[in-house]
Order: sequence, then C-alpha cells, then structure tokens
Amino acid sequence: MPAVNKLFTEMFRATSFNNMILPERVRKDVERGLTQNIMLYGPQGGGKTTIARILINGYDTLKLNGSSENGIDIIRDKVVSFASAVSLEFGSEKIKVVFIDEADGLTSNAWDALRETIEHYASSVRFVCTCNKIDKIPAPIRSRFNCIPLYPINNAESDYMFEGYCSYVSKILDKIKVSYTDETLKQFVKNFFPDMRSILNSVQTLYVQEAKELNKDNLVKVFECSDLFELMVNGNSPIENYKYIASNFSNNADDALLEISKSFVDFLAMNYPQYGNKVPYIIITIAEYLDQMTTSPDRLLVLLACCFKIQTILREL
Repeated sequence: MPAVNKLFTEMFRATSFNNMILPERVRKDVERGLTQNIMLYGPQGGGKTTIARILINGYDTLKLNGSSENGIDIIRDKVVSFASAVSLEFGSEKIKVVFIDEADGLTSNAWDALRETIEHYASSVRFVCTCNKIDKIPAPIRSRFNCIPLYPINNAESDYMFEGYCSYVSKILDKIKVSYTDETLKQFVKNFFPDMRSILNSVQTLYVQEAKELNKDNLVKVFECSDLFELMVNGNSPIENYKYIASNFSNNADDALLEISKSFVDFLAMNYPQYGNKVPYIIITIAEYLDQMTTSPDRLLVLLACCFKIQTILREL
C-alpha cells in the first residue's frame, strides 16, 4: 500500500486565487480583498474555507468554528476582546480579521451580539464567514456582508467549472499514475461535482487501493456510500438491512442522507439504468426525508425510513 503522510485535500489545497477554479464573478469579488465583510456560502467542498484562508493570510486573525464555538459568551469573551485590542502599524490602527467557519451554527443570541460588534468595530475589523445554508443567517447580518455564492448559478458557470475540474483532476491522476479515458474522467468528476473535497478524497482512495486505471469497477467503489446504495437496490432482508444501517450510520445518519441526495441517482444511472423511470419518485422521496431530517429528534429513523421507501419504489412494478 502506498505511504500516505498527508490528506490529498491538504496536499492539493490552493494557496492563491490563481490556483482555484472560480467563476469570474466570484474571482472579481474575492480578488478585491477585504474591502468589506465577506460571507462565502454554498455546498460542502466548494472552496469556502480555502478562499477564506487566502483572504485572511497576513492579517492578525481570530479564528472560530461556528459549529462548536457558537454561543453568546464566545462573542463577548473572544470576539469583543480581540476586536477591542488596538493593533498599530506605522502609527495607525491596523485592520484585523475575525474568521468564523461554519457560521450557520451560531445561535440567535450570538448573532445579536455579533451584529452590534460588527457595527462598533467597522473601522478596524473585517469579518469573514463561511456557511452552507445562507438562509440560516439572519437578514440583518446578511445585509452587513458581501454574500458570495460559490456554486454555479447558470449553465455557463457550471460548464466552465466542470471543465476546469476535469482538467485539474486529470493532472492529479497523471501524477499518481492512474490511467483514464475522457468518458471515465468526466463520469468520475460528475459523481461529486461541485464538491472538490469529495473528489480529492476519492482520488486518494484510488491511490491507497493502488488502482492503475479509472474504470467502471472502481468508479462504483469511490461512491462514499456505495455499500449502502447496493443494499438499497439489492437488499432482500429487511432485518439485515436494518442491522447494517443502524450499525454503520447511527452517528452520521444526516451525512448518509445527504450522500443519498447527492449521489444515489448517479449511482443508479451508472449501474442500474433499468430503474431510470423510478428517478422522479426517488427524488421526491429524498426531498421529503431531507426536510424531516431538520426537525426529527431521531435522525437514524429518518435515514432508515428513506432507505426502505426507496427500496419499495424500486420494487414496484
């Protein structure tokens, strides 16, 4: 097995905007630098944290993670303390930065306190935030940021980014000596687009498996939940299905459901095209259970229900 000393997601993380595949509207915004507060939003793996790291490079920065440091005390004790400390450069006050990753995890009280802090220190502090779901950010906060969506917003952007992803991944596959055809390369990128993190993790999986070729067999294996997908299509024992899902996804049921929403239809198209007429019903089902996941106290139960419902759809004549 090849030695792996570092995650590919870090080895191949961009260190400048020149190395990133960005729509022109995004590039223009971020290359202006921190002329205002910036909120980067979009799905996982789209480059939010990478862009933020480039933006804040060279600044005196307070870094927080909104999923774990999300209460009002964090704003009072850390953010206000950091913002109020004077940082001088050549006799004048130097701009400082507060970077909040996964900002959609902050509580409503934390946002209330942060709004006052943003206003009070507007002349000396810039705020950079990332989030997956912009609708979780209060409107009064969004109005104080330049909110930049990182996902493609039209077909032209999607085509540009997809081609850029394919070119980038081809260079990595060449580097690790994995052969491919244009067809398998495009299918591989399509499985995860625009989630570059998942693409790089899957490339590393190929590397660790010592794959020499990107083909249909290992294309299936790089789906993060390929075993679960196979079970949903071919599992015949409800009890065994239940045991498998409960034992493997009890702690990350929401991640599994998100993976189903992102990749299951592509998995079917690649391996079981005979179920193509079932796709609309499957998509409706996934949407329904994704909505339930946000309110249910038992996320594993929601995942189980979704999987069993999809099995039922696939078995219907």
